[in-house]
Amino acid sequence: MSKYLVFMVGLLCSLSSVWAANPSINKLNTCVALVEFVDSKLDDYADHYSSEDMAVVHRGLSAYRSFLQDDVVTPKLLSMYGGNAVQAKLMQTLFDRQKKTFASHLNERYTEKKLFTDYAAAINDCTAYTRIKPEVVKSLNTALDRMILMGRQVK
Repeated sequence: MSKYLVFMVGLLCSLSSVWAANPSINKLNTCVALVEFVDSKLDDYADHYSSEDMAVVHRGLSAYRSFLQDDVVTPKLLSMYGGNAVQAKLMQTLFDRQKKTFASHLNERYTEKKLFTDYAAAINDCTAYTRIKPEVVKSLNTALDRMILMGRQVK
């Protein structure tokens, strides 16, 4: 009985680590949408923050968005559809439509023109889903740190 229990616990732990290491395409797409939304909103905040701070955040978010889309989402879509690029492109089109709805909801929730630490926290949560390239991680972490500092500024 105890050997069976140990085996089952081990199996469940190994499966949960596989699930954690292999996030759903929907979660990954939501992360891309969030990063795109925040990056697109930066220009709305230009009069609140320094251009240097804005450039640092743009660079980090852009690098992370490109990494997620090009190195994670697109290959995962191709894999899901057995290499069928047409099917993968159709699904990407659907995801792009969902991004617009997601951005609309975020616009309704965050009406003030300033960066919130919520954005940085949510993007940081996304980093748990994939192993990020070192050059991207450095740029993203710098951007997130800067976003938190900017969010604390009162202007």
